[in-house]
Amino acid sequence: MEVIGSQNPTGGTGINNQSQQEQSPVQNDVVGDNDIPDVFMELILEFQAVTGMEDMAESRRILEANEWDLLNAISRHMGFEQIPDRIQNIQHQQSSTSNITRQSAAVQDEALVVQRRRAPTEPATTGQGVSNENDQSIIRRVWRMVTAPVHFFFRYFWDFVGFGLRFLQQDPRRAVTDPVQDVMNFITKFEATYGANHPTFYQGTYGHALNDAKRELKFLLVYLESEEHSDTNAFSRIVLANQEFIDLVRENMLFWGCSVSTPEGYRTSQAMREHTYPFLALIVLKNNRMTIVAKIEGVIDPDRVVTRLQQAVADNEAYLVAERQDRLERSMTQTLREQQDAAYMESLKADQEKEKRKKEEVERKRQEELEKQRLIDEENDRKEALQKLKTETKAKLQSEPTLDDPEVIRVLIKLPNGTRLERRFKKSDSLKHLYYFVFSHQEAPDYFEIATNFPKRTLPCKPSEELPEPPTFIDAGFGPKEMLFVYDLES
Repeated sequence: MEVIGSQNPTGGTGINNQSQQEQSPVQNDVVGDNDIPDVFMELILEFQAVTGMEDMAESRRILEANEWDLLNAISRHMGFEQIPDRIQNIQHQQSSTSNITRQSAAVQDEALVVQRRRAPTEPATTGQGVSNENDQSIIRRVWRMVTAPVHFFFRYFWDFVGFGLRFLQQDPRRAVTDPVQDVMNFITKFEATYGANHPTFYQGTYGHALNDAKRELKFLLVYLESEEHSDTNAFSRIVLANQEFIDLVRENMLFWGCSVSTPEGYRTSQAMREHTYPFLALIVLKNNRMTIVAKIEGVIDPDRVVTRLQQAVADNEAYLVAERQDRLERSMTQTLREQQDAAYMESLKADQEKEKRKKEEVERKRQEELEKQRLIDEENDRKEALQKLKTETKAKLQSEPTLDDPEVIRVLIKLPNGTRLERRFKKSDSLKHLYYFVFSHQEAPDYFEIATNFPKRTLPCKPSEELPEPPTFIDAGFGPKEMLFVYDLES
């Protein structure tokens, strides 16, 4: 980082310390505050309190450009066209007291120099030296008493003014906007200003970039740009366009950038806590947290930037390697668990199928037994009904006539099983009595028909809805003696 020089308020040569601190990768390359005198540091702090500027180096540059005139620096920075008369009076009083103080100090310094030069040849008496020192001490005390109220009023008055301005003027960086659009506008403006020769910017919010870097196990390089800083142009053209820097970023990192003048860049700046610009921060997954492992601030030498980044990558690559190994082990464990779960589910499914088939077989057999039992029950019911019907039919059968009855007809009946039956009927009897006789016999089939032998003729002897009263024997053409055959209709 280029060391910032300064001049004293009178315009003469003041402090011009040239120092540069090399720190560890986690620290930042910044100029220390110890090389700034207390009086200048107070002016810088008052300037920052009023204007809200957080960059100390930039605040110092603005005050130097205004010859350390705090009021003019604040007015020009905040765009005031003129300073109120009351503030001009305060400025005049401060200038007067400051000039008197500087003149008094100059006179004292000159007197001391003359005294030192005369010391070898014209030694002063002890009383005179003590008197001079007492006089100088009295003068300092008097001027301190004179300037203290003015300095007190000036300091706290501007603190109050700065507080009021912050309250009345809302910081546009705190507004709620589209963070993705902030990043895209920054990329578009950057390429329009500096060209397309730069590392590929991540097109998304800072939070999205963090999540992707964590998921992909890559470093995340964050670039915050301050358009007000004098080194921004040189950094963008020299460092970001350096081919070695581009190759390093492409091979190892995701690159995210934004301007701190936008809400998204400002929110990221609050998380980074940078001190000056240009600013780079290297972030990596460390101990399961996204951690800043290197900050580079105010450096515009591409070789130093690349060296610092290479060192930070080398120092922290082990965390990514360990995380990759952990993820691989977790993935293998998960895969093994999934395979075991799949095998278990397959075995469980086979057991369930087997149990299902077993239950289905048991149920099928049970249904078969039930069906068989139902058929048996139905058959028994049918037989009981037939038996009951036969009993009732036998009761309907008329008594058999005697042999000497002139209307008697002798009928021989042959059953399907070969059993022969014989029965006498009257010629005037209905054929239904023939049916009742056969049906009520225990060896007769349940469903049958009766027919003559030759020529074969089926006799309508069974009562039905169509034929409730069958014809008589004489109507059927029966002679004194007939041979009939019974045919089983279920065989």
